Amino acid sequence: MLIPFDRDTATVRSAIKVLIGLCRPPDTLRSGDASIDLRTRQKEHNRKQKELAEERNCTWEVPAVLITERNGINFQITGRADLLSEDGDTVVEVKTSQPMPESPATHHLLQVLFYANALGAENAAMVYTDPDSKESKEFPVDPQAGDMITLWNGFIEDVSLFVKSEWTRHRELKVALETLSFPFDAIRPGQEEIISSVREAGSKREELLIQAPTGTGKTAAVLTGAIPPVVENWRILFFLTAKNTQKRILAETVTRFIDQGFPMRTIILSSRENSCPMDMERCNPALCPYAEEFGPRIKASGVIEKLTEKVLITPECIMRESVNAEVCPFELALFISQRCDLVVSDYNYVFDPGIRLRRFFDDDETASRCVLLVDEAANLPERVRGIWSPEIKTSWMKKTWKYARGNRKLQNLLRPWRKLLQAYADQPWLHKSDEIRLPDEVELPRITSRKWQKMLGADMKAPREAGLLCRAIYGFSRVSERMDERFHLLARKDGDDTLIQWYCTDPSTFIAEEHSRCSSITCFSATLEPMDHFAAELGLGKEDNFTAKAVGWPFPRENLAVWVDTGINTRWKYRSEQTESIIKKLNGARTKSPGTWMAFFPSFSWMEKIALAAGDSGVDLIAQKREMTEQDRSEFVELINSGDHLILVVAGGLFAEGVDLTIPDLRGCFIAGPSLPSVSLRQKLLQIRYDQTNRNGFLHAFAIPGVNRVIQAAGRLIRNSEQKADLVLLGGRFIRDPYFDHLPEHWFPLRVIRNGRVSLKHRN
Repeated sequence: MLIPFDRDTATVRSAIKVLIGLCRPPDTLRSGDASIDLRTRQKEHNRKQKELAEERNCTWEVPAVLITERNGINFQITGRADLLSEDGDTVVEVKTSQPMPESPATHHLLQVLFYANALGAENAAMVYTDPDSKESKEFPVDPQAGDMITLWNGFIEDVSLFVKSEWTRHRELKVALETLSFPFDAIRPGQEEIISSVREAGSKREELLIQAPTGTGKTAAVLTGAIPPVVENWRILFFLTAKNTQKRILAETVTRFIDQGFPMRTIILSSRENSCPMDMERCNPALCPYAEEFGPRIKASGVIEKLTEKVLITPECIMRESVNAEVCPFELALFISQRCDLVVSDYNYVFDPGIRLRRFFDDDETASRCVLLVDEAANLPERVRGIWSPEIKTSWMKKTWKYARGNRKLQNLLRPWRKLLQAYADQPWLHKSDEIRLPDEVELPRITSRKWQKMLGADMKAPREAGLLCRAIYGFSRVSERMDERFHLLARKDGDDTLIQWYCTDPSTFIAEEHSRCSSITCFSATLEPMDHFAAELGLGKEDNFTAKAVGWPFPRENLAVWVDTGINTRWKYRSEQTESIIKKLNGARTKSPGTWMAFFPSFSWMEKIALAAGDSGVDLIAQKREMTEQDRSEFVELINSGDHLILVVAGGLFAEGVDLTIPDLRGCFIAGPSLPSVSLRQKLLQIRYDQTNRNGFLHAFAIPGVNRVIQAAGRLIRNSEQKADLVLLGGRFIRDPYFDHLPEHWFPLRVIRNGRVSLKHRN
């Protein structure tokens, strides 16, 4: 449960805002502060609070504690009243709003009633203030009025009954924990080690980094280890993943626990866009019928009770029930998530400050009750780097500028940014590289994210590009508050488009800021070597409560034969000379061992050259395309899984690890070179950043990511103890430093092919 509860004394200790958020959905999603960003709300709130304090001789930020009891549940509710009159007779609560409401919102009334009851004030008032016009509107509140007493007592009644039901459910869950077992018939080598490590980390509130090869069964093992300390300490478990396939695997695993008789209530969150029954291009509560009367419809329909009767709450269940209740599926899912034991979501809902789940992570007390499991953790740093590397495109500006014709205020807002983009959008591009770092003396226009949000954020007539531009400006404003040597201002040419971007070279601090407030975190992946590199990237290991664990390969070593063909030179300048030799080797492998073979290349351009030449020579193959729709990807996966193909794909891309493949006759795969990231200004900036922090820049910016792409691709091969396959590494660089030292232990001894002869190479 989200709120702290002492089972020995049956006492809830919680901030009033947390209790209200848990048991009272908002009256409407068309709230007056929906279009006001947090920084603006805080600034205007503080201004109005200070103004009223001076006018009325009030004390502000007054601590308030209310101790009460209902239905056998004791409450110790805390908060800070915005204003209290000198005689202690009147409390005032201040809220920002635009436009002004006709009456106070229920959740605001509950706050001011709490302060009045806790501080013994006979009078109260709600004051709403507009951050732009500075106009305000005041609503007197009589805490002793019958309807207010009924409202407050009804709220405490609801909370007490909710806590009692959760207490009962938790006792049942704890009893069921005694018989909890691994959800599969057999346990693989390494899984027991994962289970015990995760359980210990959760019990001791530690940071844990686990590397376990593909096929180990990490999801089932990590969940089995994480569940006991979560239940014993009544915490909330978050399983974070970027892949829908992993969500499906997790749902199957949870179903196995449920079938064992372990009713751990689980919800799988979908994105706002994928949850919309209206198919709106941009979410706008002002136009959406599912946003109106949100709270009353939830109560009247009983949708909360219907969904929480289920143990596994899927997006499909949420969509069906929310449409019946005529409420927003996404907001309904967020509200119900507070009543769940396990929440499955994307990384962004924890690590993106713009969309993170504020119910859980805004307040330190609630954040400390959250346990994080980060799936495919090797991908998290790049995701967070993207969050903190906002970009603005000339194409967005052109569409928005065209829309702004005749609107002088909007044009004035756009003009300085348009001028900046135009300075680098002239044809031809005057720079040798497609990407340049802008001089330090370049000054960005004054960032006024509030004006952008007001003019474009809620304007549904504006083109889609205007919304993207608005979000980008918000990203720029966020960077401006944290800007230091990690950020570099870049300009980049991308076809007909020009981009201005803040590029973040080190996102580790932002990752650590979020997970360090939580109870514990376990990061796991098949590609986390060297572990000290990824620990630093993930912001782990800064305290003594950190453990790193590498789990061995769970299958017989003889099942995977790893070959290194030194006769192919995969360096960029020699690639065109290798086409015929590579095609010959690919065709030869399929002739010798019929079935499916995969070939991974470090870039689309090289893969496309091989595919074209192979087609001309009559070799039958299928190849990944640069631009693929969701339908294209689905059809390509279906074709791959049908078997008996030579498949050409890009290492580090979607088909190297991003989708679930069930190839029935996979014989092996070729990997051309160590798949280093392309040399670019951004990679060079990363290299410089590593060098500046006393780490080998080339190793950390190029070699380690390259080898990890190779390991990810090779992970396609062996998924159970019955499979056998060949892995062919093309290029002599694989047996030289720094690549050789970072190959997985279970690949050795390598079978090295030189001049037609095979020799074994062991790791010293």
